[in-house]
Amino acid sequence: MTAPSSRFSFGLQRVLDLRHQREQAIAGQLGAASEAAADARSAMDALAAVRQASGADLARAHTTAQHVGALHQKERLIASLDAHLDVAEQEVASREAQVDLVRGELNVAMQSRRVISRLRERREEEWRQSHTRHERTAMDALAVERHARRSDQDADAVETDA
Repeated sequence: MTAPSSRFSFGLQRVLDLRHQREQAIAGQLGAASEAAADARSAMDALAAVRQASGADLARAHTTAQHVGALHQKERLIASLDAHLDVAEQEVASREAQVDLVRGELNVAMQSRRVISRLRERREEEWRQSHTRHERTAMDALAVERHARRSDQDADAVETDA
């Protein structure tokens, strides 16, 4: 039986480090994707607020006497805002889908790292047990040697006394 080294060494440590780095990189991508989705949502909300205010303005304009051309222009503006709002909604949906995709990648990366991490923990525990077993064996051998030496010394002392 070979003695375990005095320091634990994990053969797959480089793989574990690379998986941890990959997880960190994906977490950064998730942050960027979440920020982009939040920006898209706030832009859409701002556009929706402008659309709502324009709709209220058009409703007020219908209650007052205004030129037909002015009303027609406001209706075209609202139609244009509606089109831009549809594009903004699609952009938000796209950004949120990207967030979901990156979140899924992060979950896979975390799981992959955890598998290697758990293996490392098991191997370290096995190393500790082996190291402890080796130390106990060495201490037992030392105790047996000391006991044998004392027995020899006691036997020599009894012979010299006799």
